[in-house]
Amino acid sequence: MTQNRLRDWRSGLAAVHRSLGIGLCLLFAMWFASGAVMVFRPYPAQTEAQRFACLEPIDLELTSLHPSLLTRASTQDTSAVRLTSLADRAVVHVHGPHGIESYWADTGDGPIHVDTALARRVAQRCGEGDIESLQTISDDQWTVHEGFAAYRPLHRVQLTDPRATVLYVSSQTGEIVQRTTRAARGWSWVGSVPHWLYATAIRRHWGLWDGLVWWLSMAGTVGVGTGLAMGVVRWRASARSRVSPYQYQGAMYWHHVSGLGVGVVVLAWIFSGGLSMDHGRLFSTDAPTPAQQRQLAGTTRFAGDPRTIFSQLSQTQAVKEVEWLRLAGHPYLTARLGPDRQWTAAVDGPAPFQAVFDPRVFEDVQSTLVPDARLRAHAVLDTFDTYYYGRDHAPRPLPVLRLQYDDPDATWLHIDLTTGRLLDRLDASRRSYRIWFNALHSHDLPWMLDRPDLRRAWMVVLCVAGFLFSCNGVWIGCKRLRGPRS
Repeated sequence: MTQNRLRDWRSGLAAVHRSLGIGLCLLFAMWFASGAVMVFRPYPAQTEAQRFACLEPIDLELTSLHPSLLTRASTQDTSAVRLTSLADRAVVHVHGPHGIESYWADTGDGPIHVDTALARRVAQRCGEGDIESLQTISDDQWTVHEGFAAYRPLHRVQLTDPRATVLYVSSQTGEIVQRTTRAARGWSWVGSVPHWLYATAIRRHWGLWDGLVWWLSMAGTVGVGTGLAMGVVRWRASARSRVSPYQYQGAMYWHHVSGLGVGVVVLAWIFSGGLSMDHGRLFSTDAPTPAQQRQLAGTTRFAGDPRTIFSQLSQTQAVKEVEWLRLAGHPYLTARLGPDRQWTAAVDGPAPFQAVFDPRVFEDVQSTLVPDARLRAHAVLDTFDTYYYGRDHAPRPLPVLRLQYDDPDATWLHIDLTTGRLLDRLDASRRSYRIWFNALHSHDLPWMLDRPDLRRAWMVVLCVAGFLFSCNGVWIGCKRLRGPRS
């Protein structure tokens, strides 16, 4: 009876592995091949430096601010208030829960709508070639992400430059929010798009895309897991091999032998890839709560006359963006000259301009950001570490203030000392996610990130190994589907 049960158990493992393997091995091969491309060519995204390069300088000496604008923006739901220049006129952008509304600063008129003529002017100023075509769209392959929703509709502007650049101008703000080139688009079609299953028709429906990637990854995890279990069970000595009972140098032999090693890599990558769609399923999320955002901001209004500060700023180099901030119950004004150059001053006090916030600004609120918890430790990070780090295609600001609490979830908070924003919330579960997803999938622990060439080479080697192993599975699956030769 025991031998029969053992035989049934092994047969069940084999049936599950065979069924899932035949169905998913081609998908695995695609994931590994496209993953190797992504090591060198990430998905197209406009950098902060590119965004600033396209902003017009603001003539602060001539800028007047209609008093109704700051009053209109002084609600708890307003997440940001920015000032930029559009067609030589100052524009105030109010970011709220339902999107972005932009108003002419001097008259308060709006919300404004950026038409094709104005979008053409923005693109001509920023682009390096003539305009070949311009069309207004809701989204496309490169702007389907929900992060672009507040800026839609978008004016898609095709340029005639050698790189075949496409600029996307927001009809809500007049800013360029995305750009792609022929090379970036081409590499993404064999990299990010297949790897993420990022076809526009699927990605437009977030729930469909989320569930598809999650369940395919989990099914793949079961398929690889059962294969590894079978591999260990069948790892025995025989007259033909000390490792496998299969015929030496046959497809099944190499699938078995390589699977004992490469299978662990495949399992780790398929499982961790699915965790990119965790969204609270197994681990917590890192988004600060709305209550924490409101607590950090305080109840102050976007009040005060900025003309004195504007007058001081007009004596510096060209300011391209001004933002009003509410921090710890006080209003501040930040002037940005570039992606890494800015000055901040208190609107309601004589404090001088400063490049970063003094951590003491947050002393009155930091103990209240996590209810019923005591602040256990705090530190200013000037360099990245295991739990707070950036990458070339996903930079993160420094310095940041890290706050650690003694609540049951062992919460950590990170505050950007350049902008005063609450960046993330890392509890014990989220710090575990950093290992189970980021470290397993991207191999981005600090000692690897400090050696980028070594990291890339290591990931390419693993991708090639996984690809060849998956192709072996494709071959075996095709033979199984074809059946025995007559």
